[in-house]
Amino acid sequence: MSTDRKINEENETTNNKMVQGTFWMTFGSIFSRLIGALYIIPWNALMGSTDAANTANALYSIGYTPYQLFLSIGIAGFPAAMSKQVAQYNAKNQYRTGIDIFKKSMFFMILTGAVSAALMYGLAPMIAENSPAASPEDGALVIRALAPALLLVPGMSLMRGFFQGYQDMVPSAISQVFEQIGRVVYLLGATYIVMQLLDGNIATAVAHSTFAAFIGAIVATIILLFYYKKKMAEYQPLIANSEPSSNIQTTAAIKSMLQESIPFILIGSGITFAKLIDQVTFKPMMENLTSYSGKEIEDLFGLFSFNADKLIMIIVSLAVGMATAAVPLIAAEFTKGNFRVLQSQVREIIQLFAFIMLPASLGMMIVSEPIYNVFYPLHPVGPTLLAVSAMMSIVLGLFTILGSILQSLSRHKTMISYLLVGLAVKALMQYPMLALFDTAGALVATTIGFIVTVLLSGRKVYQLTHFGLVDTMKKTGKILAVALFMAACAFIALKASMLVIPIDRKLTALVVVAIVAAVGGFVYLFLTLKLRIADDILGAKANGLRRKMRIK
Repeated sequence: MSTDRKINEENETTNNKMVQGTFWMTFGSIFSRLIGALYIIPWNALMGSTDAANTANALYSIGYTPYQLFLSIGIAGFPAAMSKQVAQYNAKNQYRTGIDIFKKSMFFMILTGAVSAALMYGLAPMIAENSPAASPEDGALVIRALAPALLLVPGMSLMRGFFQGYQDMVPSAISQVFEQIGRVVYLLGATYIVMQLLDGNIATAVAHSTFAAFIGAIVATIILLFYYKKKMAEYQPLIANSEPSSNIQTTAAIKSMLQESIPFILIGSGITFAKLIDQVTFKPMMENLTSYSGKEIEDLFGLFSFNADKLIMIIVSLAVGMATAAVPLIAAEFTKGNFRVLQSQVREIIQLFAFIMLPASLGMMIVSEPIYNVFYPLHPVGPTLLAVSAMMSIVLGLFTILGSILQSLSRHKTMISYLLVGLAVKALMQYPMLALFDTAGALVATTIGFIVTVLLSGRKVYQLTHFGLVDTMKKTGKILAVALFMAACAFIALKASMLVIPIDRKLTALVVVAIVAAVGGFVYLFLTLKLRIADDILGAKANGLRRKMRIK
């Protein structure tokens, strides 16, 4: 077999793995995010009034932003590092070493989870005092209710990283879905009991809603343990034929993971750090710039940090799924020294990102008003903030992808420096952007900051891989052109639908969203198939779709 043919076959195999892995990770992430977004409709209704719903949303966001940071500390970057390490050792036929590293790392995860839970519980009053919460006591209650989840989530995440090291994304995807189902069932049930049966207060209901993260973690852990028992039986032939492990080898590997963990924490928490900047600076800056009351500032903070964020994270989860699938594959090829395959992978993931993220983000921007009305009480500013957030999601998604690629190439310090530059730009732009654009200024500042990080990291990825920039940009440009045409068609469909269907009620707004999504989806799929753009992403499946749609 010729070298070129062998490389082409390796390209096809790894690209297929990446597409399959991306499918499962995005399926799990998007489905769980959808569940996490849909519960908002009955949850807000159970709060009673629009004012109560806005307060609940703001309190929920005030609790979850520090939780995400403490979760990163508790996880310590180990799941992503575990995925990378297992993939690297498997590539060298050292499967047994990967198993040993996983088992020993689990004890470390249990310890860091306990420490981070204790820290979050103890620091809750101080965090709440420096947040936009109108009542610091209520904020502290909500934050503390999230602490128990930190006891389980780090170990649960490590198990997901272990499976991902085998390029097996199914356990992660399925456990994500069941985790969200368990969380939402408890959340809605507890809120109903507190608000409807016991006539309780909003803070208590929100505290139970955040405690639901612990319930979801229990469900996900049970699912992952089931898969672990099942998969270990499948992995036994690989482990039996692998090179023997040693204490020295596994200890060195764990030390290496510890060294990598801090970069994974920092880079993985990049978006959370930006949210923390908002949480700390939004209230004092808005008090200085406007005449809004404390309650109005709290509600405005909730509009973009909870309402808009919940919906755009469905889109960002697409990029997270791609990044999660790409890390072990890129790390394995980098370890083997297969740079032609590596270049192909980088091109594929950038094109896949553009193919999925651009139409999704533009589509959400177009339907921002009706889709906002589906999920939340009517608000004059809410849809605008969602539209700005939808555009911001493209930049955040690209940051996630490029950051994961650089980490896979062991360029952690470089990526951290780029992230710090972007966060510094975000912090510097916060005040002037709030002065110019009011509440939306926080989102604009985040977008500008992460654009800087994306440009720096994108240049570095090219310098390291030389992945064929011109060809990639041409194909990405075609995808953008089709996505913009799709957005124009969707906008026309939106305006035409709104002439006959009102969007001030949830059901009719949902009908409009469905119509516009159908029009936009058909136009995008038709054009990408007609112009052969989809072929690079879907491969042979594109021909099958063309036959079904009778496209020549």
